[in-house]
Amino acid sequence: MSDIFSHEQIEKFRVIFEQFDKNGDGDISAKELKGALKQLGQVTDTKSCKKMIKAYDKNRTKRMEFKEFLDMMANVFQYHLSHPEGQSNTNAADVATNRRLEELFDSLDVDESGFIDAEEIIKLTEKLGEKMSLEEVKELISQVDKDGDGRVNKDEFKRLMASK
Repeated sequence: MSDIFSHEQIEKFRVIFEQFDKNGDGDISAKELKGALKQLGQVTDTKSCKKMIKAYDKNRTKRMEFKEFLDMMANVFQYHLSHPEGQSNTNAADVATNRRLEELFDSLDVDESGFIDAEEIIKLTEKLGEKMSLEEVKELISQVDKDGDGRVNKDEFKRLMASK
């Protein structure tokens, strides 16, 4: 993911990262991440930073290493590129939440079609020990299916989850 940055951009992120890695051990805490994001113009709180670290912490250290920091920044930049109208009102916590919702959607989209259809929902509910009829699933889908195609796309899924 971090391959979207130029060498110069990566070095700028490294300087910021190292400024907040107070003990030089190669990772930063939630409090340190909050300071780094503030320097980058992203205002957030320590609790949100803990959530962000959890979302990007591949090795489960509860701290963010430089590679994880770059991955997070790549997601922030990609989000801003695809949502320019909300640039000034979006913080890194929103981007992390958006990323988790997209990952959840992708895990439910078993056939990787870009949609969650009735068959995928029926299989999921069966795995969870529930049984839903095709009619029940179609009714469920119709409640969130804004474009009327009988499937749930990623945007419809994120709107549904954001309303919960």
